[in-house]
Amino acid sequence: MSGPQCCSNPPTLNPTSGSGHVEKLGGLDSYLTGSPDSKLAIVLVSDIFGYDAPNLRKLADKIAAAGFFAVVPDFFYGDPYVLAADGSRDSLPAWLKGHGADKGFEDVKVVIEALKSKGVCAIGAVGFCWGAKVVVELAKGDFIQAAVLAHPSFVTLDDIKAVKVPISILGAEIDRMSPPELVKQFEEALTAKSEIKSHVKIFPKVSHGWTVRYDVSDEEAVKPAEEAHKDMLDWFVNHVKMSGPACCSNPPALNPASGSGLVEKLAGLDSYVTGSPDSKLAILLIADIFGYEAPLLRKLADKIAAVGYFVVVPDFFYGDAFPGDAGPVGNSSALPIWLKIHIPIKACEAAKPLVEALKSRGVSAIGAVGFCWGAKAVVELAKYDNFLHAAVLCHPSFVTVDDCKAVKVPISILGAEIDPISPPDVVKQFEEVLTAKTEIKSHVKIFPKVQHGWTVRYNAEDEAAVKCAEEAHQDILDWLFSHLK
Repeated sequence: MSGPQCCSNPPTLNPTSGSGHVEKLGGLDSYLTGSPDSKLAIVLVSDIFGYDAPNLRKLADKIAAAGFFAVVPDFFYGDPYVLAADGSRDSLPAWLKGHGADKGFEDVKVVIEALKSKGVCAIGAVGFCWGAKVVVELAKGDFIQAAVLAHPSFVTLDDIKAVKVPISILGAEIDRMSPPELVKQFEEALTAKSEIKSHVKIFPKVSHGWTVRYDVSDEEAVKPAEEAHKDMLDWFVNHVKMSGPACCSNPPALNPASGSGLVEKLAGLDSYVTGSPDSKLAILLIADIFGYEAPLLRKLADKIAAVGYFVVVPDFFYGDAFPGDAGPVGNSSALPIWLKIHIPIKACEAAKPLVEALKSRGVSAIGAVGFCWGAKAVVELAKYDNFLHAAVLCHPSFVTVDDCKAVKVPISILGAEIDPISPPDVVKQFEEVLTAKTEIKSHVKIFPKVQHGWTVRYNAEDEAAVKCAEEAHQDILDWLFSHLK
């Protein structure tokens, strides 16, 4: 299978190519491009010529421009395949023995864990030739949300039958590695798996490697490559989404009249306030994407106020909370657009003058509790030692291990067993980091059998759901009581 086509049109490698940069990720040198704050990542697994190929990096830059954080790891540890001076391919079989896709698969899993530890919520992967085998192995598990195989090598029909995530296969008409007949068998197998979304396309008049080993000066070669690139992007846009059901599940019926408190301006923000304004202890509750009019959030604010705190629930969305009126999982398809406007770091900045306003009223100690989206704002505040005296993160979104490393105030994290946004493995990483910071008091708890959002988006008629929520509320109160005095 490692014949001339696998080595045709070799690129001129250039370690300085691309608009990104190289740094270590998961122990591998990796070309990184795009915003490191993006919660959506795409891993590009190269062909045998490796991660220094200019056209491959150019494609990574294109993917990054669409809002993804793109990663091109060096799975060959500085040893990509190099053609002999006479152009012969005799050395390829020996090279492949030392650079198996099985090793690439083990390495890419570490890269994926590193991305998740940085707060990435959804990951796609595209593999080219050799790299397609690595990606199809990922697609057999729950490592990624979507896969693309471009002119695959070494991929078998049994591999395709085992795929568990949405997958697109882009084949070439002229390809002895994966000829059209084999690609059509892949298509038949995928079509039979009705539970898995799939897309198979055979590009006419192109050869193996055409997506990344084309001649940039040949217009006829550039055109089908760009068509393939667009197909990849469309696939990832449709299937690699942070806005999964968990983030939007059980949306509340907003009620601006809910709660026993009142709405007033505080530091320029409409805020639901409850409790004695003479209290010297104040708590900020920073809402999830559904905002400050959620009745269960206000009910929790009233509960906290009842034990002596002045509680403030600001409207950090300025009247533009995410609309949760599209069924049991909300209008999740609209979330990425909404999130581009409503960034948690903006809430952190808006909270600072709010904290100062509370201090000017005589408040001497302030705590903050963040839910989902709001947890990111709270952890940002917790990186300072002059805003908060204690923090609580409930089923956090967008929070990273690096965030936890930077925390400077006592912090409690309440996670859910069933949470693709901050799964238990990630929450345990938070715990490890915080435990190592012996100078900072911390508490981490993962609640069994509950889902993301359970503390404020529970069904008030479901006794079991109420019990779990109330347990979390008590943990919040205990933490605040212990650290705000």
